[in-house]
Amino acid sequence: MEALPARTSTRSQGDFSRSLGLRLLSLLSIVLVWLGLSWLLGRTVVPGPVETVEFLIREHERGQLWVHIWITLWRVLLSFAITMALGVLIGVAVGISRTLDRLLEAWVVTGLAVPRILPLVVCYLLIGLNDTAAIVALVIIMVPQVIVQMREGIRSIDVKLVEMARALRRPRGQIWRQVVLPQLAPYLLGTARGVLSLSWKMVVFAELIGRTSGVGYQINFYFQMFEMRGILAYGLAMTLVLAAIDLSMLALSERAFRWRRPVEQVI
Repeated sequence: MEALPARTSTRSQGDFSRSLGLRLLSLLSIVLVWLGLSWLLGRTVVPGPVETVEFLIREHERGQLWVHIWITLWRVLLSFAITMALGVLIGVAVGISRTLDRLLEAWVVTGLAVPRILPLVVCYLLIGLNDTAAIVALVIIMVPQVIVQMREGIRSIDVKLVEMARALRRPRGQIWRQVVLPQLAPYLLGTARGVLSLSWKMVVFAELIGRTSGVGYQINFYFQMFEMRGILAYGLAMTLVLAAIDLSMLALSERAFRWRRPVEQVI
């Protein structure tokens, strides 16, 4: 009986080491592909990691790098927060009410089908070339996807558990906290990661076509200068920042659902 904790600890350490090794291998494969493209196409066409990092350091020394990164990050987080708040609220509502679902169905389908550039252009024309127009357009683009995910999450809830809680005369608030929300959490975290990824891509795109600051503006500037190092440098910088946030969300998700058995142990 005393050897069981040690065995469990050894197994956990082995799983952690294996997971870390696989993630490092995945990262190394990206660097190798980058180096391979740079070697095949030439450094003037695809600068290597060393040239790109050197350019990043020079931009940092000029005081430009973090100014534009923070501007873009602020836009990303603001659009992300508004999108998640509206999307989750409406998604839960349409998941509960069939009437509301049918009433908003045309809006959701239109939002999913419309080209993503269209809301940006329309908002820039109607509101002006400012942050308000960009944020409104981004929310319009991303909210339908959150609605669909949360609606499906609501519909996948185990109704028997809810009925059992009601039979035990639990308060409505307690049912939501202890029965509904734990079942919605995987959908919520998964949707949040997807929206964050889409948000920063759309923010950079919005900056590229209509703003005078941010990573997207810098990418557009260096595109006009035919400076591939600048394009890759700012793209790399923003990717690293958002990757760090995404990994934090992934770690939170794994910690919250560590009780679940891995699929490879079941199938």
